[in-house]
Amino acid sequence: MDALQCIRTRRSCRSYEDRPIPSETINELLRLGTKAATGSGMQPWGFVVLEGKERIEALSTEIKAWLRPRLGELPWLAQYEEWLGRDSYNIFYNAHNVIVIYGDTASHWHVYDASLCTANIMLAAHAQGLGTCWIGFAESFMNLPEIKARYNVPASFEIVSTMSIGYAKGHMPEAKREEPRVFFAG
Repeated sequence: MDALQCIRTRRSCRSYEDRPIPSETINELLRLGTKAATGSGMQPWGFVVLEGKERIEALSTEIKAWLRPRLGELPWLAQYEEWLGRDSYNIFYNAHNVIVIYGDTASHWHVYDASLCTANIMLAAHAQGLGTCWIGFAESFMNLPEIKARYNVPASFEIVSTMSIGYAKGHMPEAKREEPRVFFAG
């Protein structure tokens, strides 16, 4: 698949086959992620790689329990209260693999750089027949000091993205998007 076709056809995946991605594939995706542009060459990204459906399901349960009483503090998530209350709802969509990307705040550009890294991983995964989904529900939780300590993330690193990743179940149609909103051209 060429780069343009990859960009045109990548979608957020919310349904995965019941099989893990080999570690070698995950490591190659991380290497491809780090080919992203980086302000002042600082390469401020760092990763937590989670494997195992049961481990990830337990993390989903923990995040949902943490989020539900805090929805007033996180109004952008309040519309999902019903989902978060369902025992059957897994915020990682039952994926066997999750990648969390942090950025080192020593770089002014850590959010931009780690976001570009995330996009590279998502596109590279799609090119290899894998699906990904940026998981906003995990953002605040994965940035808690005690959670960062659990995964050996240095204090100077802040969460940028969390993505589920796996073998996509079924075919997803190309995303429909509005025409670009151009404020000035000329």
